[in-house]
Amino acid sequence: MKIRAGLILGLALMAGACSAPAPETAPEAAEPAPVETPDAATETDTAVQPEMNPIDTTDDTCGMAALETYVGQQASEIPEAEMSENTRVVGPDDQVTMDYVPTRLNVLTDAEGVVLSLKCG
Repeated sequence: MKIRAGLILGLALMAGACSAPAPETAPEAAEPAPVETPDAATETDTAVQPEMNPIDTTDDTCGMAALETYVGQQASEIPEAEMSENTRVVGPDDQVTMDYVPTRLNVLTDAEGVVLSLKCG
């Protein structure tokens, strides 16, 4: 009886060894690395940035040099006669178009209306 059980077990092992290999399962897809995103405030922040864009420093195409003395003063103190019709005063919460118009002067102010900088565009 022991021989018979051993023979059956041996045949079962041999049959298992001869069968087709189990299909390989696709490796678990690795979780994508977390994408580092800037703070929500900076991602959606479209506040006026007073720093100069390199394109603004190449040529004064909008007449900003004539108004540089008003930086640090109230924008309302700039006489309208000194501003061209292409001038726009932009506060931190103002929405503006993003098109670049070289002859347009942008007077960038803070929330109190103090001129922070001047930019062409």
